[in-house]
Amino acid sequence: MKSAELRVLSTSDHAEVSITELFHRINRLLPDSQEVLTVPGEMLASEALKIMRRHDYSQLPVAVGTEVLGLFSYRAFSEAVLATGACQGNVKINLGDLTVEECLEKAEFARVTDEFNYWFDTLDKRDAVLVGEANRLQGILTPMDVLRYLYSVASPFVLITEIELSLRALIRHAVSDEKLAECAQTSLITCYKPERLPKSLEEMTFHDYIQIICDGRHWPFFKSVFKGSRTRTRAKLQTMNELRNGIFHLYEVTVEDYETLATSRDWMLIRSRAAEARAKGGNA
Repeated sequence: MKSAELRVLSTSDHAEVSITELFHRINRLLPDSQEVLTVPGEMLASEALKIMRRHDYSQLPVAVGTEVLGLFSYRAFSEAVLATGACQGNVKINLGDLTVEECLEKAEFARVTDEFNYWFDTLDKRDAVLVGEANRLQGILTPMDVLRYLYSVASPFVLITEIELSLRALIRHAVSDEKLAECAQTSLITCYKPERLPKSLEEMTFHDYIQIICDGRHWPFFKSVFKGSRTRTRAKLQTMNELRNGIFHLYEVTVEDYETLATSRDWMLIRSRAAEARAKGGNA
């Protein structure tokens, strides 16, 4: 995954990007490396189908020079075949003679400045939206482009959510609510005024979780859940916390950050599976 795909813009980036680039519009969805392939109207539909299969496309823009006439797609071809058969009656038709210009569906054009959610219904119905104008094609937007973009934006938040929720679950697995309150009293007393001391997980911060779990006085309660040494566990959790804080403050997420986050999430998943297996009587 490229770093650009993982970039989360911060308001501190205002010197590098225009303000409007902070909004999620179509120009941010188009792949940088996209090359738009068009075919001429006189091309045989059979040849266009071969091209689509070779490149794993579901449609192709049909153009004369720079003027886009419409889209050739599997759907447009099947509809043309049905229409040709209905018009010709019992006359045998050689489908290999059909040209793409005889199998066109109307092309709809979005502007690069459009909000992409405006085009959801069209993408759902047609599987693609052309970007630009009929005489100035700038790109093709597909549902997968939208999905990949949304995933790149949302995935760090999803991973952090999984990590934090599973960490809470593991803490609950290790100690009762009463014991947790006692641990908080011991480990967090210097961090809070007595009347503000958190007693439940929902009231605590990620940093509070680390303080409680990695406190030498409490580690025996958590050692069987997190395995390894207390020092290594603290280091792992602190790294997760730093990434969490950066993501929620909309700092830039690098490829290395993302990979560390994904590895941390996988570690939490393994710890969760092991805890569940032990609870069921296993020896994990």
